[in-house]
Amino acid sequence: MANLIYLCRPVGLGGLAGDALARVADRITPDALRGEFPHQIRQEAGQALCVTGPDGTAGIEGFSAHLGAFVGDWKDWHLPGAALPDGTYALVRSHGAATELCSDFSGTRTLWYAFLDGEFLASTSQRALICLLRDLRFNRSAFAWFLSSGSLGPTDAWDARIRRLPRGARLTLDRARWTLDLHTTPVIFQNRNMTTAEALEGLGAVLGNAIRGCRTRSPQWVVPLSGGYDSRMVLAALDGTGFRPRTVTWGRASSRTQRGNDAFVAERLARHYGLANDYFLTERSDAAPREVVDAFLAAHGGTTDALFPYLDGLRMWTGLAREGVGGIIRGDEGFGTIPRPEMHHRYAQDMVLLSEILGEETAGMISDGRQTLPDDLKRYPDESLQTYGDRLIHTCFIPISLAALTDVKTPFVEVANPMLAQSVMEFVRQLPDHLRVRRNLYEQLVRSLSPPIPFAVLAADDSRNQFLHTEPYQTWMLDELDGESMDRLLPHPFRASLEAALRNDAMPIASSGHARAILKRIIPAPLISALRTMGRPVGPTLRVMAFRAALASRLIRIFEGDAATLGAADGLAWKTGGQASISG
Repeated sequence: MANLIYLCRPVGLGGLAGDALARVADRITPDALRGEFPHQIRQEAGQALCVTGPDGTAGIEGFSAHLGAFVGDWKDWHLPGAALPDGTYALVRSHGAATELCSDFSGTRTLWYAFLDGEFLASTSQRALICLLRDLRFNRSAFAWFLSSGSLGPTDAWDARIRRLPRGARLTLDRARWTLDLHTTPVIFQNRNMTTAEALEGLGAVLGNAIRGCRTRSPQWVVPLSGGYDSRMVLAALDGTGFRPRTVTWGRASSRTQRGNDAFVAERLARHYGLANDYFLTERSDAAPREVVDAFLAAHGGTTDALFPYLDGLRMWTGLAREGVGGIIRGDEGFGTIPRPEMHHRYAQDMVLLSEILGEETAGMISDGRQTLPDDLKRYPDESLQTYGDRLIHTCFIPISLAALTDVKTPFVEVANPMLAQSVMEFVRQLPDHLRVRRNLYEQLVRSLSPPIPFAVLAADDSRNQFLHTEPYQTWMLDELDGESMDRLLPHPFRASLEAALRNDAMPIASSGHARAILKRIIPAPLISALRTMGRPVGPTLRVMAFRAALASRLIRIFEGDAATLGAADGLAWKTGGQASISG
């Protein structure tokens, strides 16, 4: 339950203000937890480090700190130039004349940075950086990605001066020369011939070592438990180790008694392993939409539009933090995707260009022509469709979409993802295509380890975007679209089309969780997948884009408040006129 903030000035410039970092840390702490946990702040001439949240959730040594969890023991983790640890983490390390920002192999945690003439700023929170920059230089490319994909795309941040550290990267600052050197790790799949038996043995070994070797620092860790494959794999690997974690499941009240539901099956799994299982209701909050949206946006700083799992206003996560839960061990993975045509793979990972939805002219007006698709998100020559889809999972879904969802949770609890450790992901990238199709090998492995309890076929909370059709949220979206800030964001004709869609679109007939539950029971999953890939892939509806525009409008006002957090007399004056060059 923490964020990292690091500041550095060139050698010879003075120290930093006394309480400025504490005010920034307070600003980005969720309202419900503000003042409950002390921040850890270290300062000396030229650099300062802050870790928000309680003692024990982060590793700190000198001016080095990491969030998340390593796999195995790494004594030199805090020294620039040392080997990058295995695990899932965000890492800042500073010693002598060097500072490094390091992202884990899979990019499960995002570090943001700004490199200016007189200041180097880094944080897991864009909001913290905007506080320190003291103004917002709005990035229209990020806004375009948010409208088209519900994320910030592969490289962008909300402020044009802020950069995203890529996955598997090491960014080294030479503090004497005031230069940056960036080294990244490409995503390379090299299918290796192996029998299914050899592959099962190898995958079981690397997964078991990664899960059992996960080094967590928080005093109490829990395992979110569903009735599917992933958390079942975590429990199977931990069984017999002596570590008996508490498990938690969340969803609607009705899910607990519905056979085949995650909640129903999770309770049986917990009983089998003799573990406690607490069930948390995530029914929609009675609070006004603006209050729920503000809590959501404030937690993560606008990296995702996925509000639907947090419609309780983040009360569940606040409660876990107050109970003393230090972190959760998740079963997120990247073992293979379903077969799809080429463009469907990209759309499935939300890498959709605004020009593909609205046309070049309208998209260009919104993005200033700055939204482009990087070459590494396109299919390589001679690359199979399966490998292309799986590569996009590793390149887009994990470090962009999944990392953004982690951003929502980490102000409340720490997160570890041992199944995304480097040792696991490197093995997966050696598997032949047929063992990655629909997670074929992985699901064989989990079935071989599983107790005789059926796998869930329904989610405990499957309401998705139904809330966008309710009167309170529709009224809130219309109010935001009618606001002054929207004049600067959207051309009038497109804005009018969004307002018309909100007023005229009816609730889809098959949108209810009950209808989807029936379809899942009677239609085989491969047939559903095949039907979805017929024809051109479908982008977001106008209602969804209206929701994303409303989120962006509200987020800008949050950022404006962030920028006003520090005053002119705080001793944090620096030049903001230029970017230094980056090599590598």
